Amino acid sequence: MPGDGVLPLVVLPNTCSLQRFIVAKLNAHRVHFKIAHSASGVGGLHLALAAGLGVTCLNTSSVPESAVAFTGIPRLPPLPEVEFRLAPPRTGETAVISEVTDMLAEQFS
Repeated sequence: MPGDGVLPLVVLPNTCSLQRFIVAKLNAHRVHFKIAHSASGVGGLHLALAAGLGVTCLNTSSVPESAVAFTGIPRLPPLPEVEFRLAPPRTGETAVISEVTDMLAEQFS
């Protein structure tokens, strides 16, 4: 934790549900933070982390190999386990959505 006690966050835009979750969780636990950098995508987020601009919370599959887990700070709230599920096809779904769904189902099987 920085000397001023303010956690520097590297996040995706506030349209990202993970960013909103992180901010809500930190606020609920009264952890002081600032948005040190808002990246437009995961690639930019990885670069900001590599540059040492701050810390973030990522899905396990998105954590870069060079990342170091931020542990040992009791003030940080625990994160829940999550589970991803594919939604069944919707009526009128576009071909690209169907193809992506099929690809994801294949990857997870």
